[in-house]
Amino acid sequence: MTSKIKDNNSIDVYYNDTCPICKREIGIYKSRSTGICYKDSSSMDDKYNRRMYAYKNGQEFVGASAFILIWKNTHGFKWLTYFLNNKFCIYVMNLIYEPLAYFLYKMHLRRKKIK
Repeated sequence: MTSKIKDNNSIDVYYNDTCPICKREIGIYKSRSTGICYKDSSSMDDKYNRRMYAYKNGQEFVGASAFILIWKNTHGFKWLTYFLNNKFCIYVMNLIYEPLAYFLYKMHLRRKKIK
């Protein structure tokens, strides 16, 4: 999704709690945000382990758009959205995020296999 994101309440964020990088990053957001419910997706469908997902009022936000939504509602990160919440920046962020998300997902599969 590359459209601009507006503020609202009732946000659910799905992240892989077994990923050390994801867990640490979400821990920072959790400590600084209100109105966001963070949910561990590690035992859910692989769709939720491949990238960051957020839902607001039934609307799905994936990848960079999910991060923008989180940052808009997280103290100390909101300023980022003034610069990054536009189609071009979201496109570039996704170009960077997708290979990283793929790598993190492969590491997740490897951790599952080792257990």
